[in-house]
Amino acid sequence: MRALPAALLVLAVLGAVASVPLSLGREPLYDTILYPVNGVALTLAGALIASYQWRNPLGWLLVAMGVEAAWVEFAEGYGYHPGWPAVDSIEWVGNWANMLGIGATALVLTLFPTGRGLSPGRRVLVWAGAVSTGLLAFGAAFGHASDPVFRSGRNPYALDGLEPVYLVGQVLFSASLVMAIVVLVVRFVRSRGIERQQLKWVAYVVALLAVAGPLAIFFYNDSVLVQIAIAVVVTGLPAAICVAILRYRLYDIDIIINRTLVYGLLTVLLAATYLGTAFVLGALIGQRGSPWVTAGATLAAATAFRPLRSRIQRAVDRRFRPARYEAFARVDAFLADLRAGQADPEALEALLRAVTERPDLQLRYVLPNEPVPVQQTDDGRVTRIVERAGTPLAVLTYIDTTPDTVQLLVEVVERAGLAVEIGRLRAELHRRLLEVEASRARIVAAAYEERRRLERDLHDGAQQRLVSVGLALRHTQFALSDSAAARAIDGAVEELTVAIAELRVLAQGVRPAYLDDGLDVALRELASRTPLPVTVHIGPDRFPTDIESTAYFVACEALTNAVKHSGATYIEIQTRILDDRLVLIVRDNGIGGAQPARGTGLRGLSDRVSAQGGRLHVESRPGAGTTLTAELPCGS
Repeated sequence: MRALPAALLVLAVLGAVASVPLSLGREPLYDTILYPVNGVALTLAGALIASYQWRNPLGWLLVAMGVEAAWVEFAEGYGYHPGWPAVDSIEWVGNWANMLGIGATALVLTLFPTGRGLSPGRRVLVWAGAVSTGLLAFGAAFGHASDPVFRSGRNPYALDGLEPVYLVGQVLFSASLVMAIVVLVVRFVRSRGIERQQLKWVAYVVALLAVAGPLAIFFYNDSVLVQIAIAVVVTGLPAAICVAILRYRLYDIDIIINRTLVYGLLTVLLAATYLGTAFVLGALIGQRGSPWVTAGATLAAATAFRPLRSRIQRAVDRRFRPARYEAFARVDAFLADLRAGQADPEALEALLRAVTERPDLQLRYVLPNEPVPVQQTDDGRVTRIVERAGTPLAVLTYIDTTPDTVQLLVEVVERAGLAVEIGRLRAELHRRLLEVEASRARIVAAAYEERRRLERDLHDGAQQRLVSVGLALRHTQFALSDSAAARAIDGAVEELTVAIAELRVLAQGVRPAYLDDGLDVALRELASRTPLPVTVHIGPDRFPTDIESTAYFVACEALTNAVKHSGATYIEIQTRILDDRLVLIVRDNGIGGAQPARGTGLRGLSDRVSAQGGRLHVESRPGAGTTLTAELPCGS
């Protein structure tokens, strides 16, 4: 907000706030609160418009109306204190200044939305509105027509014979206001696109005034609800003008009108249901004021609420938003088939294309740990994120068009939220199954290759040496004939045979002996054999054997990678138990930049951890070291 509009807003706020304690307790509370709020709302709307569109006269007109309205409330509150200095003069200023804000209403409707490029007829209306406003203010300031407004019953500055001036001002203002509304309606009917949406905002508030105005003529002094309604609707006019001119959520007016029609008709019908039921029950029971009558009428209205709302919503949509009605009907039918198992969530994309008439529409589900795409693609397509409870479920991509068609797409997708969520869950399940199958296949292949390597090493290395030793012993045994030494050698050869068999068994699955004493002992022994300083923070807790083995091999691979590739000077190993899960963390201060997707070692670790129902996470930003975190289920 620019400095000058902001300063005028502060001035209006000061007047509005100062008026509240002056009027509190001397007039109805809603009058004390709502009308100062109206002054601030006028000024705020005008200040925002003036800040963004400096040359738009409508912004400055709203600012002037708002400042005037706020300080008129101050003057009115000041007038409640007869003993205060200059009270008559301040009350007099407030009374005639109030006519300026009232008269300017016709000018606002005529100038909307730009204040420029007016047709000759609108220029005449502007002059008529300005003249009528001046006559109203002059007549209220110096004529006896305003005597009833003063607390004393007499205008202290009135001059005789000026009453016709105020009367002419009233007639001219009424004519100007009616013509401004007529011109607004004609402009709305002839308008298209953005201008139509802008005029729709103001036309909506004017329509509400058209409903509340006649009620105010007949019931304003007798109904608090009517008085509050007038104040609220009048405050809504600057808000609607501000939204329309600055185009903030411009197309939401369609939703607002829809909701107003639906809930307005619903209120009337529920009231009729309540009164009709109360009348019938009162006639049957013979006691119209009975609590049973009230309870029965309330129950009838509550029972009718849901079916009435659904029927009214469909009727309003069918009449005013036929495209939305047809789209919702097809989506509802699809959801019904989906619940009955007669439709697949994968058909949702084709349905969205059909009901929104967008053959270019694409729907892609966002799976966990996937990056959310940007809002605008290189080819000009728009990306919209579909969320539920803050969780991205899917992305829609389409060629950008008019906001009203985009709004229909958004509403249809919201309506089909259940199908989107089911489709996303199925896509995630499918991906998980593929990952599980792939990881299991890699684990089996890796285990097989590892056994083959161990078997080759044992066969070509230790086993061959043991066989050679056995042959040499047999040769010596034959040379010694049948003696005690020969029998001893025979026993040694048999032991060698057993050792060879045990080596083959070990080749089926190697497990370090230190794990028999616990993960703590095994990891500390592993750290002692690492050629880098390693700090170990491990508790004495014991875990299932397979979990300890997996954690040990994860630590082995992490230390090996750190020694070979990270350039680290320090490594830390720690474990903790979190929600029945063993969390192993291996952290180094190396160069970082590890990429698990490109290395078979870390991928193998991920597969090993996944096989235990856990998960592996590697954080390795360049220059910030590497942190490997493995979470393994360890039971309760």
